[in-house]
Amino acid sequence: MKYVILIVGIFLISCSKNNYIIGGKKNPTNKVNETTYQFLESFPVTTETAQLIKRAGLTDEVNGDVTIIAPSNYAVDRFLRRKNNRRLRLNPDTSLLTVSTIPVDTLQQLKMYIVDGKWWSKTIPKGGIVLPTHEPGDTILLYADSTSDSEPGAAWDGSGIPGLGYQYLNFMQTKPVKVYVHFKRGQYWEMTPQERLSMGYDNPECDQVYEMYISDVVTTTGVVHVIYSGDYDFSDHYYYHTLFFFGTRADDLL
Repeated sequence: MKYVILIVGIFLISCSKNNYIIGGKKNPTNKVNETTYQFLESFPVTTETAQLIKRAGLTDEVNGDVTIIAPSNYAVDRFLRRKNNRRLRLNPDTSLLTVSTIPVDTLQQLKMYIVDGKWWSKTIPKGGIVLPTHEPGDTILLYADSTSDSEPGAAWDGSGIPGLGYQYLNFMQTKPVKVYVHFKRGQYWEMTPQERLSMGYDNPECDQVYEMYISDVVTTTGVVHVIYSGDYDFSDHYYYHTLFFFGTRADDLL
């Protein structure tokens, strides 16, 4: 099955405004003929996330009239890595936690990734929208913004300096739009990178902001965005999401 998705959070409009450019190919729509859960289950980057949703008994909830800002398999794996490192420090012979053995009550926290309504780049208001999640007391800010010429990667050569070398934006009629999620984690919003850096990303009350790995997938039941995923070498990459925000950077290493 062809997946109509927006890779690396970029929503691209082709020369014809009725088409999408997805992974370099034209597609007539960003819709998939699957429920939200079916999409998460079949999309390679969210297979583990789908397993956790099923184990938590949240399949029907995910398939409602909702938008899910889904953690990726990488976020799940980082959660397990951090959990197991803590366990191994206490007991080197302990059994390791797996996707199949995360306690079901812990998995109820997956509700923090679900909001009511269908929110994607065409329906998110200018300036964003603050939404309560299905986790009581939890709030997120969902917003969309045009790609900036000054973003890393905007210049394909020219030493990465905007305006020099190949600029992919120079070949497009409109700038790509990225979808972002801002998780409010404490009493107050930290709205700027400077505020979050000053507070410390490992602070449990520090807000976390992510762009999407894929975005704007409209299923037969709702909308899917997938939070930017990382790789195995987490090192200083604070921006790689960890499921439920568990642990600190120190837990990435045993």
